[in-house]
Amino acid sequence: MAVETKFTLQVDWNNDGVFTGTGEDVSARTLSLQWSRGRDAGTQLVALSVAGQMDAVLNNNSGDYSSFNTASPLSGNLLPGRKVRLLAGNKEGFPYTFPIVFEDNVIWKGSIDSIEPSPSVGDINKAVFHCIGPLGVLNQKHASLAMSTSILTGTLIGDILNDAGWPAGDRDIEVGKTTVTRFWLDRMLALNALRVVEQTEGGFLAESRDGKVVFEDRHHRLLTAGTTSQATFTDAVGAARGYSRIRQIDPLPFIFNEFEAHIRLYTVGALATLWTLAESGADSPSLVPGESRTFWAQFPNPDSTTDAFGVDAWTTPVATTDYIANTKSDGTGTDRTSSIAVIVSKFGEAMKITLTNNHAVDIVFLTLLQARGTPITSKDPVRVSANDAISETRYGERTFTARTDFIPGTDEGQNWADYHLSIYKDPVILLEMTFAPNKDENHRAEALGRDLSDRITVVGTGKAGLGVSADFFIEAEHNVFTEEHESMTTWLLSQAEQFSDFWVLGVSKLGIDTRLAY
Repeated sequence: MAVETKFTLQVDWNNDGVFTGTGEDVSARTLSLQWSRGRDAGTQLVALSVAGQMDAVLNNNSGDYSSFNTASPLSGNLLPGRKVRLLAGNKEGFPYTFPIVFEDNVIWKGSIDSIEPSPSVGDINKAVFHCIGPLGVLNQKHASLAMSTSILTGTLIGDILNDAGWPAGDRDIEVGKTTVTRFWLDRMLALNALRVVEQTEGGFLAESRDGKVVFEDRHHRLLTAGTTSQATFTDAVGAARGYSRIRQIDPLPFIFNEFEAHIRLYTVGALATLWTLAESGADSPSLVPGESRTFWAQFPNPDSTTDAFGVDAWTTPVATTDYIANTKSDGTGTDRTSSIAVIVSKFGEAMKITLTNNHAVDIVFLTLLQARGTPITSKDPVRVSANDAISETRYGERTFTARTDFIPGTDEGQNWADYHLSIYKDPVILLEMTFAPNKDENHRAEALGRDLSDRITVVGTGKAGLGVSADFFIEAEHNVFTEEHESMTTWLLSQAEQFSDFWVLGVSKLGIDTRLAY
């Protein structure tokens, strides 16, 4: 029996953190919706979580969503970054029963990226809200981290999010299994930095339904919740849960039979002057009374040929040793170094130095400014690898190289290579499955309640003719709700078997789960 799914779409126009202001419930004007989140392909190794997206088409006959319409009650608030959330249900309540409970029945949450009015002569005027998820926001921010040592991947994820200004309450971060020997960042896009840590851990960076950044470590799917199928979808006639379309994604591009990891360790050098301000003499920078100026000491210099990689520890500048201020640019005037206040922020390849002239009347010249620290240089790098000759003969040589320099040593590098080789040397079944949530309550409950990394069973041994009857993990979702109130949900699925028969201490059954996870 067909059912109708109702949604509540809200926008925090006044940016107060709640969705109860005037005009913030836009459900009545919503004509169609489509939203997605998860990986850009079904495979876990190559595919990455892309920024979640939602396009909402709204009736704009009122002109409320036209940014240049000063008569709009939302004038001045039609801005990028305003929070958006989609809820299952309507303002009368949430009458549905879900297989899992999630916060406020939120099924997508993100931010407005742009609003595109689309006037029409013969039809209604419309406006398209283009919205992005948390990863899209983080792709617009940068992160820099000071040098740290012996730090878990989950902690690094948290540090990157902190530096990017991501709220502590909008994250769900697992501790991680890998302890990184040494890590630093120098003004890298926050999303790229997070992906470096994701690759180092062999984990999964994603977005939750309610707008959180999620980090699953590499054992997440080996634990109890990932070992039990939550639902079965089949091509059998009259089945409780079926699908309207299914296709097998070509697995050949995702077969790899040689894995390489490049391991890099470092040596800490002696304290030295690592940077000196080039301007001196007549070119010495000046500060009027009360003025502050910021200088960035960079090491290594991007144009240098040094083999250094960064700085283990910067030394806070010391008066007369690292900076000198004088009333004359050639240094022959009155020394005013004691009138200079210094504030620094230290990063792996840079130190931000802010100097303030606190003298009441004198203009001062900076006749010396330098930065000292202990540089780090690379030891001889080493490459570890693992390969499978049978797979190479069958499919040709296919090499995958770890996209990180932070695997902590050759032992873990070898474990990384062996682990992934055992999974990807043979084809992994990848599926794209579509079903109609409005078909009945069973299908609607699955569409609204199932989440990324959930395990389900798919049977395609009947009319589908795929010869498939196996468990899969949900890697991505895409949902469409049309103006005619038709809805479709599409999942990208990766075969679960290769990822669930590893042996994990305290969880797996000896003799049944036989491959060792690391």
